[in-house]
Amino acid sequence: MSRRSSRHELMPHRFSYHDDDLTVLTWENALVVEPSEDDLDVEFVLEFANAQLLELRIYDLQLDADLPKLYDRVEAARARQRWRSSGRFRAVLSDLQTRVADITETVERVENAIKLTNDVYLARIYVAALQLFREQAWRRGIERKLGILRDTYAMLNSEAQVARAELLEIAIVVLIVAELVLGLLRGR
Repeated sequence: MSRRSSRHELMPHRFSYHDDDLTVLTWENALVVEPSEDDLDVEFVLEFANAQLLELRIYDLQLDADLPKLYDRVEAARARQRWRSSGRFRAVLSDLQTRVADITETVERVENAIKLTNDVYLARIYVAALQLFREQAWRRGIERKLGILRDTYAMLNSEAQVARAELLEIAIVVLIVAELVLGLLRGR
């Protein structure tokens, strides 16, 4: 890589607040020059961005592992006896709801983290770090998988409601038949 191309690649991720400080970010490194050894704000912001990226990556891996298991759980729930069909998805629905809420909260925290600082300089470094870490790509992947979970939740919930409605209809028919039978027996 030539000097010119290296410089061109680093320039968008070069930040300076004063004449005597400098922050240069790359995918795998950061150069932070501060006039005071005690000024660790940039390091804290970079560590925070890195921790958030790690959290997103962990959730992405968990979703990758959870989706095939979810399909197996849905199949197992569908295979249960028909007469218990109204509650057969209860555990799956509860787990889905918890997982979606948990991951959505984490993604929201990443989106709202920029609001934690009033320092525009630190906010610019934070946004640049997330951009370099391809945080948007990780978040889009998680959002797609969350969409699958939400769609699965809606489908299972709808299926459970249909099963409850069928059970209610059967109960009503049984009660009507019982009332007719009792009416005929009384009339004799």
